[in-house]
This record gives sequence, C-alpha cells and structure tokens, in this order.
Amino acid sequence: MSGRERPRGRLPEGRVRTLFEVDRPDRVLATGGVLLVILTYLAVLDRIVVVADGSGSVPVLAALSLAGGTVLARLVRPRWALVCFLALVAVGTQQYVASLPATVALGENLGPFVGDTVSLLTGMSILRIINADIWALTLTPAPTVFAWYLAVRRRYVAGAAVAGSTLGLLVLTGDAGATTSLLGAVGVAAAAGFGTVEATPTAVDASRRSVLVGLGGAVVGASVLDVVPSERAGVGGDGLGGFGGDATTTEANLLADSESLQIQGSISLSPTVRFRIESERVGYWRALSFDRYSGRGWIRTGETEPYDGTTAPPPGPAERVRQEVTLAGQLGRLPALWKPVEVDVPASVDAYQDGSLAPTRSLREDESYTVTSARSEATPADLRSAPEQYPDSIEQRYLALPGDFPSRVADRTADIVGDAATAYDVANRVEAWLEANRDYSLDVDRPGGDIADQFLFEMDAGYCTYFATTMVAMLRTQDIPARFTVGYTPGERVGESSWVVRGFDAHAWVEVYFPGYGWQQFDPTPAGPRRLNEQQRLEQARLSDEDNVDTNETGPGEWSPTPTPTATPETTVSSGDRTATAIPQRSGVAPPGLSESDPTTPTPTPGGAAGSVTSEQAALAVVALAGGVAALRLAGIDELAYRAVWLRYQPRNSPLEDVERAYARAEYALEARTRTRRPDETVRQYAAAVGDEPFQRLARLYERAMYAETASESDADDAVELAAVVVGS
Repeated sequence: MSGRERPRGRLPEGRVRTLFEVDRPDRVLATGGVLLVILTYLAVLDRIVVVADGSGSVPVLAALSLAGGTVLARLVRPRWALVCFLALVAVGTQQYVASLPATVALGENLGPFVGDTVSLLTGMSILRIINADIWALTLTPAPTVFAWYLAVRRRYVAGAAVAGSTLGLLVLTGDAGATTSLLGAVGVAAAAGFGTVEATPTAVDASRRSVLVGLGGAVVGASVLDVVPSERAGVGGDGLGGFGGDATTTEANLLADSESLQIQGSISLSPTVRFRIESERVGYWRALSFDRYSGRGWIRTGETEPYDGTTAPPPGPAERVRQEVTLAGQLGRLPALWKPVEVDVPASVDAYQDGSLAPTRSLREDESYTVTSARSEATPADLRSAPEQYPDSIEQRYLALPGDFPSRVADRTADIVGDAATAYDVANRVEAWLEANRDYSLDVDRPGGDIADQFLFEMDAGYCTYFATTMVAMLRTQDIPARFTVGYTPGERVGESSWVVRGFDAHAWVEVYFPGYGWQQFDPTPAGPRRLNEQQRLEQARLSDEDNVDTNETGPGEWSPTPTPTATPETTVSSGDRTATAIPQRSGVAPPGLSESDPTTPTPTPGGAAGSVTSEQAALAVVALAGGVAALRLAGIDELAYRAVWLRYQPRNSPLEDVERAYARAEYALEARTRTRRPDETVRQYAAAVGDEPFQRLARLYERAMYAETASESDADDAVELAAVVVGS
C-alpha cells in the first residue's frame, strides 16, 4: 500500500481530529446543531427513566453511544454504520419485547409490542407504558450512535434528520415539551444552515431558506403544542365531553384527561350541574386513579380493554349497591361508588387496569346509566390486622417515586407517623397531619420543584390535588402502596336517596392498598373549608344568574328528611372503611382565598398566580428570541444592516485607509446600479466603462494611493467627499 493510500472506509488523516478546530466555525456550529438535537431527546428519555425507574442510566448510556459513534466514524464506511444502526434497533426491540408480561413465546409478546408502538405514534405518552424505563433505555443507543457518526463524518443534515426524527417521536407522544421541541428545531436548522457553508451560493441560499422554514415552523409548532388534543384513551375524547367549562377549573384539571394530570397553580370552581344520582348509599363518586408520579403531576399507566360485562369485586366483605345516574350535560366518565362490578350504559365501555370503567364515547345530556358497586365493609380493626406482604404487581406500580425525589420527605414522614404499628395507623396519621397543618386555598402559586416536597416544606396552603399528591408520596416513602384518585364528592342531597352533583364537587383523594381488603379511601383535604368555598361559589352563581347551576330540586334551602327544624345538622357519609362527615352550609364565613367584602372568584392563570410567567414560558421566550436572531443572521439581515450603515457613514482613520474605504463604498454602490467589475478589468477601465466624472476621479485617487502605498490628508478628504457623491447619486 502506497503512502498516499489509506484503508477503505477510513476517514482522511486528521478528519476526526480537526472536527472542532476553531478556524472552521461553520463545522463547529453544524456539529453543535446535531449535538443539540441529540441532547434534547436524551434529556426527555432521561426524565422518563428517572420517573419510571428512579435510575440515572441514560447519561452513561448516552456517553458510551457518543463514544461509539466517534469510533465508528473513524473506522467504518456508511453502509456498515447503517448495518450497526439496524443491529442496535433489533437488539433494543428484543430487549423491550422480552420485558413484556407475556413471556411464553415471541408471538405472545408481539401483540403488546405492536399495540404499544401504534399507541405511541398516535399520541400516547411513553410514561403510560408500565415498563417505560426499558423502552427509553432501548431507544437511546441506536439513534445516538448513528446521528453522531453522521455528524463526525460531516454529513450534518443526515445526522440532524436521524436525531430530529427521534425527537419528533417524543413530540408525537407528548413527552417532549414546547421548549425542548423548539431547541431541537434550532439544532436541526443550525445543522442544515452551517453544514452547507462550503457549498455553492445557490446551495447556501437554499440552506438559509430551510433554516428560516425550520425556525418558523418550530416557533409556530411550539406555540400550538399545548392546544393540540392528545389521545384520551377510553373516553371518546375530552373526559368532560366538552362540557367542563374553563380549563382552569378543578373539574377540568382532574377529569378532562384520562392519561395524565398536571398540577396547576391557582384554580377556579364550576357550579354547573353535572349529574343526578339515585343511590341507597352515598360516598365519593369515583372516576379513575393515577399510579405514576412525575414530580409535577400524575400519569395513568397501562392500556384499556373492552369491558366484558363484569369485573371482580374487591377482596373481603362488601355490600352491593345499585346507583342510577342521569346526566345534565355531556360526560366522558362513569362516576360511581368504588368498586363498580356491573354497568348498564348506552355505549360500549372500556375497563382500565386499575378497575375503573369509562364509556368509549361521551354520554349526552339526559342519558342515564346504572352501576352496581361492591362497596367494601372492612372495619378499622380489619385493616389494622391486614398483612403487609404486598403482591409484586402492586409494589411495582404503587410504591414507585421519581429517582430525584427529595429524601427529606421520607424523613419528615417518619417523624410524623412516629411509632405507628400498622399501615392503617400510618395512613391515618399522615391524613390527620395534613388536614390539621395545611390550609385549604384555591389561590396558590404552583411551586417550581417537586409538588409533594414543596407542599410539605415550603407551602402553607393548597387544594385537593396538593393534599392528595403529598399524602400518596409520603405513604410510598414508608413502603405503603397508595394511588391518586379523582371523581366527585357526594354533592347536594335533594331526596332520601338522591344527590345532585356539580362541577365544583370534582375532587382528588387517596386510595391505600390493604392485602385481603383491597383499596380503601383516605381524604387529607380539610372538608370544612372546601365545602365553604363551594357554597360561596354557588351563591355567586345564583346572584349572577348563571346557567345550569340549579335544578327544580335544588335551591338556596337544603333538603331535610323531616319538616321539623330539629333535624340533625350533619349528614353521616360512609367512605368505605371509616366514617366521614359532610359539613353543612354555614353562612357569614368567608372561605380562604375569598373576601367577605369582595365575593368574586379570582380568575387564575394555569401554572401559577394570575399574570405570572412560568419558567417554561420564560425559557421558551429566550429560545424563541435566540432562534429569531439566528434566523435574521442566516437570512443576511445583519449583513444588509451593516452594509447600509457602512455605505453611508465613514469614520476617519489614516489617509490611506480613508481612500481605500471611500473607493470600496463607491464601487459597492455602483455595482448595485450597473454591473460588477470583471476580474480582468482594472480600476481605471471599470471607472471609464460605468462611472461618471466623480467616480473616475475617485478611481484615480485610489489607484495612485495603492501604488504609492501612501496618501495625503487632502487626498483622503477628496476621496471621502467623492464617495459621498457617488453613493448618494
């Protein structure tokens, strides 16, 4: 092999070494663009793994993948790199398929794998997959190795396409937020723009246009990401059937999405009547639960299955209770006492893995359904004697916390529960402590860190999502399975066995698992202040004559079982394993967050106090500004602005420099009006061909100064004056 030959498939000597040389900023910026896209999707995958598994495996795997891509770029031709990429995809797929529950044969695994893939492509969050951590880890190596390989080989656009496609998948699933998506788009644009600097002017213009299109699309796309509806599995669209009112109400926040729930800042109440329910027993009308905690909200994992006509009752003693529900508007849920075992619905029904049921379409106004529930009759003594050996499936789903969950929550919880001997006593103490030590308020700022940690240590007040989230997290630190549950409180009693439920009755509470007895209800939110807020809001709605806040059975007075004024002032409500109390209306007391002199409900801004700017909005503004500056730069706007100033204003330096710049200004202006000077054309010949007398005089001054390498002050003055005449003519 001669000295000029090199092994086939290898890069030229020094190509990898010179990748980051500062004398080629175009290559550095193009490579940085590809790296930016890679880092954006890696950040999303890392968060998925942290939430689902608690580990920090993605950074290590990403570093190895980047190193592997660099080595491959030095040793392997593109065709073999593609083979390596496909091999990594195959290995990752095999690892994920092997992790699925059905392990008898590949065919049994293939169905769930294909189903997950289709669901992800149609908008399902990766965090809804029970083994989301394995999915994210198996996705990391292949695109990272191949995209970085292409970047090192200086195939910037191809590398950005591979990385951008991976990020695009995460955008489709909803796991990549607006800021992340915009950062990725800026990276793609940088790779496309700076990666073609060495090309022809036509190619450069084309690349600039692609950059502008990419940045514009990124800004527009980021602005609409939050309004594009994601999949609402099992509810036929919006869980409230489009009847939930403003998105900042408690009802919309808790029940509009069956997949996830993001905890908000200040929030409002909807007094709209939702449904009427007939039942011999009363309690919380449960809709569904969420199991995976992200630190900022909740995700429901697992898919739905068609309801086959019945579900298993809870273990232990239970009473069968029949309920008939008539809707006052559209609703995509089936609120009922826990646990529903039989339903009769004028629509097909899906079953969630947590035992909840939901119609596949929103039920309409005046439609009715009936539910038979098996209502647990476990006593406190039963629950104290329950064993603390939990099934593996329960521990896996209902003990998980994010990997970066603050350890001080566990320490504080241990101090609060003290010497509690059973899981039931631990849950009771946590419930009582939160109820007694945190105030109820709808007017709160959404904290910047982990919700449970901030509510426990930094906040004085919150509403039901804060109380329930914190209690679930606290119990999980003590190895007690718990989950976040949403639905409606009993509502307004209008008959012996009749209740009218409004939007502000939407509520979040906690369910704790007890072996032998199943899921039992706990509610750490202070009931009195919550009911007072609701009553105040109802009074406002009646005074304002708002629509759909009353039926012919409801009104300012309360239903009483007897016509005498000596009725019991409180209504006992069984909540499954304990007895709770429904607080009656009391007038003359302003609930927290509302003033007696000003009964209007504040209009909140999602994610924080009214008028505040969230950290994501601020980051999005910064990135959008940076993208706009980059777009102007690549479009040549900065050059045009500089040339406009340079052409009309000449600061004075040395006489020789003044003459040189004066001629350059005049020639630039004349070229725009006539033609460019040919390479074989002298300054004097060009001036004679296209210029008038002032430009010809300036050309002679310039030519003499360049040959003599000096100029006088008077020559410089004349040159600047002549240039001004040519530019202005």
